[in-house]
Amino acid sequence: MRPWERVHHMQLSFGGIAATLVALVVVLFLRRLLPEGKRNRGKAPLFFLVLALLLRGAAIAADAAFAPTAFAILNFLTLAFLSFGISGVVDMLLFDILLSRTRVRVSKILRDLLQAAAFFFIIMGVLKQSGVNLLSLVTTSAVLTAVIGLALQSTLSNLLAGLALQVDQAFGIGDWLQVGQRTGRVTQMKWRTMHLVNKDGDMVIIPNAELVRSEVINFSRPTSAHRMWLRVSFHYRHPPNEVKRVLLSCTRDVAGVRDEPAAECVPLQFADSSIEYALRYWIDDFQQDERIDGELRTRIWYAAKREGLEIPFPIRTLYMNQVTSIEASVQEQQEFLDRMDALARIDLLGRLDPSERELLAEGMRRVKFAAGEMIIRQGDPGDSLYLIQNGSVGVRLSVDGAQKEVAALAPGDFFGEMSLVTGEPRTATCTAKTDVTCYLVDHASFQRLLDARPKIADEISSLLATRQVELASRQRGLSEEAEARRAADARSRLLARIRDFFHLG
Repeated sequence: MRPWERVHHMQLSFGGIAATLVALVVVLFLRRLLPEGKRNRGKAPLFFLVLALLLRGAAIAADAAFAPTAFAILNFLTLAFLSFGISGVVDMLLFDILLSRTRVRVSKILRDLLQAAAFFFIIMGVLKQSGVNLLSLVTTSAVLTAVIGLALQSTLSNLLAGLALQVDQAFGIGDWLQVGQRTGRVTQMKWRTMHLVNKDGDMVIIPNAELVRSEVINFSRPTSAHRMWLRVSFHYRHPPNEVKRVLLSCTRDVAGVRDEPAAECVPLQFADSSIEYALRYWIDDFQQDERIDGELRTRIWYAAKREGLEIPFPIRTLYMNQVTSIEASVQEQQEFLDRMDALARIDLLGRLDPSERELLAEGMRRVKFAAGEMIIRQGDPGDSLYLIQNGSVGVRLSVDGAQKEVAALAPGDFFGEMSLVTGEPRTATCTAKTDVTCYLVDHASFQRLLDARPKIADEISSLLATRQVELASRQRGLSEEAEARRAADARSRLLARIRDFFHLG
């Protein structure tokens, strides 16, 4: 090797070392600008640059030992790894720092593709600089490329499909998709496959090519709102408007059901033995659709029982259940005694004599509520009293949008008395904390009682007024004299409202 060539080699070597050190400093500086969770992005260019620095040192040693072949190979590798490192620095600066501060988002697959293209052109450039005939290399490898392409046809199809999906951005990580019969949340979008996790917690791996060929439903776009359909049938004798009222009332205050858009109920078809209805409502969290659907079906069963709506059986089964008149009489008598006992346990009606309780018990009926179901709502109209037979009921008050539970009622307690005797709107919201069975005393039954003995209105107004004043006195710390005056005033007002409500004159 001529002396001037050796000097040129030395200049190239030390110039390459300087360029590598500068690139290393730039990488370390840029890593400090990355967010905490992305600082591992600089590991690849750092690795390439350190390797290029070591190879550059080995090339200098080979040149000093007069080994031109080893020097040429090491110089080629050094230049390639240095170019890879600088390419990684540009990638980190462009995508992780500059574009991350804008609204532009580049998918991982597209970013990997651009980086792979950069590596390819770097290798071609380094080979050309090393004196390799690229035309002959491409011609020689054309047959091999065709063979590999045929062998990897399926893989390449998935790769290109993955790139197309990333460019379209029709769905992303976290979206709920349905592909054929498979439904799940997207957890990973890779070059070849997409990973879904279904509601059972199992991973579903779908090739990208299948996603391109299949019909895909995205439950998370354009918004998270998703409409659910619940189909249920009722007997022909029930008026459709009555059925729709009951079904729509079941959607109120169900966790996960949106208030807007509002729920809808429509008759779908006139079947052989029933009318089929569709209850359509909106949810935000698709993962909870089965829980919400189950909760609504539970409430519909309880509401249908309370309202006397029959859900016909879609099968023909003959039940032979013979009940003698004596057994039926015993059952009816026991039910009547239970209603009498429930009336005797509450102070509001406990002062009635047996004949008056019997008159009231004849019009009472038993109703059931599911856990979590609202029984009455504050501000709604009402004219009935509820006696709790079993279960627990929570009482909530709402003031200026703030809600607070103020009491928990148990078997033997009652609620709704003010609406029963005055017809005023409900003063609190009562919700079943467990499955609840209540006896319902309605306005018509109480009307018959007052028609029989109007004097009862005086006794009830006195009792309710005393209870109201006692509550007010605890809240405001009134004196005994003020308490007495308030009791007299409250009694007069309540008595007037009761007489007006029941037309007692």
